[in-house]
Amino acid sequence: MERVDIWYLTDNKKGEGIADAIESLGLSITIVKEKDFSGCNIVLNSINIFIIDLVSPSIDEVMNICREDSRLQGFMKFVVLYKRQLRKASNLAAHQLHVEFISRPVQKREFLLLLEKSLIVERYREILSVVSRESENRIEAYENLLDINRHDVFESDKEKHAFENIINFEKNLITEQKDLNRAITEFSVMRQQEMFEMKKRINAEEMLAELRRKELLEAKQVIDAQESVIEFSTKELDDANKIIDASERAHELSRQEAIDLHHKLDREKQKNVVLQDEINRLKSIIDNQ
Repeated sequence: MERVDIWYLTDNKKGEGIADAIESLGLSITIVKEKDFSGCNIVLNSINIFIIDLVSPSIDEVMNICREDSRLQGFMKFVVLYKRQLRKASNLAAHQLHVEFISRPVQKREFLLLLEKSLIVERYREILSVVSRESENRIEAYENLLDINRHDVFESDKEKHAFENIINFEKNLITEQKDLNRAITEFSVMRQQEMFEMKKRINAEEMLAELRRKELLEAKQVIDAQESVIEFSTKELDDANKIIDASERAHELSRQEAIDLHHKLDREKQKNVVLQDEINRLKSIIDNQ
């Protein structure tokens, strides 16, 4: 009852990492890299927990490992699957007991806590089984004592009185064992409830992580859209700057042309003045003749 063996069947590096984390807790764990547990030396009178973390096989093949190996029956089994596989796996495991599904990617800290809680529940479940068997044996012995008492085989009242004391002792012992049995049952139920609450919390944290992942994706899409707008605006600004530069060059060119034209006009005016003076001189000569 003190011995607890954990069997970790995996075909991927992440599974080996989780197995190493379990081993770091001081637990007895065996990493199995075969296709199933057929080659494992499983001790049935100790507590065993089986973890199946396989990526390559199909869901049907994974569930057949739980179903076909009779040594796994009655022990806790954790099956690691992708979220898209959980519905089909739940249908396949509808008639199987002690099967829990863990979705990938496995949150290592939460899974280790869940495993520790499961170990406690399995230990107390085994204690409860032992106490129940002892109670059955005690009740049988008590009934045999009552049968002896009914046959009245005592030679003296002293022997009968001593025998009655033995019966009363056995009766009180049975009562105490029943109380202990009930206390262990209540404790086991409490532990199972704690494990259930932890599973709900793990599921909630997985949903929160998924929501955060979606929020990050949406934020990334918003950032990409903003970057596209900024890039487009930058291009528009660059085009606008080019247009402004071209307009300024055109304006500068027009200004220079106007200046050149003004200078030309001044030169022409000067020529006109010179020509007018020459005409006036010639007229003066003609008039004097």
